[in-house]
Amino acid sequence: MKKRILYVLAYTVFVAVVSAVITTAWFHTFVLNQSSDDGQQVLTSISAEKLTQSPIADGQDIIEIFSYGCHYCEINEKNVEALEKSMPAGKKLVRLHFSLDNQGGLARYAPVFATLQVMGIEEAYRQSAYDAVMKHKIDLGDPAKRDAWLEDNKIDVAEYRKISQSAEVKKRLDYMTRVSQYYDINATPTFIVAKKWVAIQDRDFPSFSEKLLSILKTGKAPE
Repeated sequence: MKKRILYVLAYTVFVAVVSAVITTAWFHTFVLNQSSDDGQQVLTSISAEKLTQSPIADGQDIIEIFSYGCHYCEINEKNVEALEKSMPAGKKLVRLHFSLDNQGGLARYAPVFATLQVMGIEEAYRQSAYDAVMKHKIDLGDPAKRDAWLEDNKIDVAEYRKISQSAEVKKRLDYMTRVSQYYDINATPTFIVAKKWVAIQDRDFPSFSEKLLSILKTGKAPE
């Protein structure tokens, strides 16, 4: 009986030690090194030299790089709206769709975002665009499927096509592409703070909002 109790106690101590070692290793690997699950840094800053060449015109803002094809972007909508409402006076939160020269992958829907934005209706139809891409598997990058979606949402297709070819839409697409490429964005959502800091979500909202606002206010990484 005593032997059995000793075995149980020894096993309990062994499990506790192993758990402590694993917890310590996790803390050093993922928290102190500030890396995401795939090893990507969750908070980086660009050099002073690169900062002066940034394509972002307004530096004292928070920019969310998102995609209609991004599940995490969609579930964070309410949280990002709350962050927008808590921005300091004179600062603003800006949404840019992830965009690339070839408009592949998550960048495929950037032209839809840019066109709807120029039309002044993007915010009103953002959730519908999310649902189309992720729930209903509608390829909004395909003109025929996009037009069918526009019709379903009572958006004037002829007007959309006209606006999509405008200089303003092309300018916005070019801007989103230059920002995405300059900051080497390869995951969404990604947040650019004060033109200098690039942050990937590493904690739940509202703690993540507090982190972004702290960086915006102090210009430094949180302790």
